[in-house]
Amino acid sequence: MALRAAGLDSAEGGRASLDAIAADLGVSRETVRRARNELLHAIEPRTGATIDVVYSLLSLPAPSQPSADSPATARALRRLLTMTGPLPWDEVLSAWARAGGKPPYSPLPADVASMREWANDAGGFTASAVEADGGPMTIGAVLPEALDQVSQFLLDALRERPGGVDRNVLLELAQEAGLKPTTIATKLSIHPAVTRVGRGMWALRGRRPSPSSEPARVAEPRRAPRVRPTTFAWSPDGSLLIEFSVPRGPSPVVAVPKAVSEIVEGREFGVDAGKKRMRIAVRNARLWGFRPLLSELGLHGGARATIALNILAGTATIAPAERRGTSQ
Repeated sequence: MALRAAGLDSAEGGRASLDAIAADLGVSRETVRRARNELLHAIEPRTGATIDVVYSLLSLPAPSQPSADSPATARALRRLLTMTGPLPWDEVLSAWARAGGKPPYSPLPADVASMREWANDAGGFTASAVEADGGPMTIGAVLPEALDQVSQFLLDALRERPGGVDRNVLLELAQEAGLKPTTIATKLSIHPAVTRVGRGMWALRGRRPSPSSEPARVAEPRRAPRVRPTTFAWSPDGSLLIEFSVPRGPSPVVAVPKAVSEIVEGREFGVDAGKKRMRIAVRNARLWGFRPLLSELGLHGGARATIALNILAGTATIAPAERRGTSQ
């Protein structure tokens, strides 16, 4: 545990997040932090020695150090700090470890003195003095760094939610923004600027909710559309009726209720849409391929609609839910 927290376990491929280690071992984050600090104190090299001595004592290869001549690494760190604001240096190292050392997240200096020198050479960073009580150095970005599309989405979705946002809500918001939910799901597992703050809840690293901000977060109307869930019923002719709120975005997808998902999983249902034959597919408990039909019916984001799946005939129809009829 202490080796992982200190970033000295080569089998882990980098320094793991204190929160991740605590979750894996079923202990508190404070327990992991104390174990890390005790280990580092026990193997602290003599004054004037380099960090390489620590790795030598443990018979581990010292990590390669980044160069200020690698602008991509400096830009990646400024992007992180643009999203989170200034962070303690140990928090930066924990964040960096989430990316697994893949470019541009090459290893950062592991000690404060080396980091100060690197940040000064790279430019665009501020570094606080170490506090008298032994508090950590804090590093920030002098000016905001331009963000890629996914990072900007995560910043917009999370910066006003210090208490966290549910993963499923984030995936829905991504779809509304024209991003692939699978892309966001992957980024949540590796993006340095985000951290899990509860079961299925994600927030920006370094943000902590205050008692005064919590009621406002709970009262926000963002979740209102989730009051009307996707439901199912059976029609007199045996068709499976799935009623849903039309998703926003260019490629709407609807989840099939779990109770009936296995019945239609992997199936395709033909739809007679005028001169063109279309098919609605069911993959991974999701309905795909019905966007043109929604446009023909004038159904837009938030409207209620019903898809009728005739399981025996392999056909489908769709209509506004209010009419309970069908349109081919």
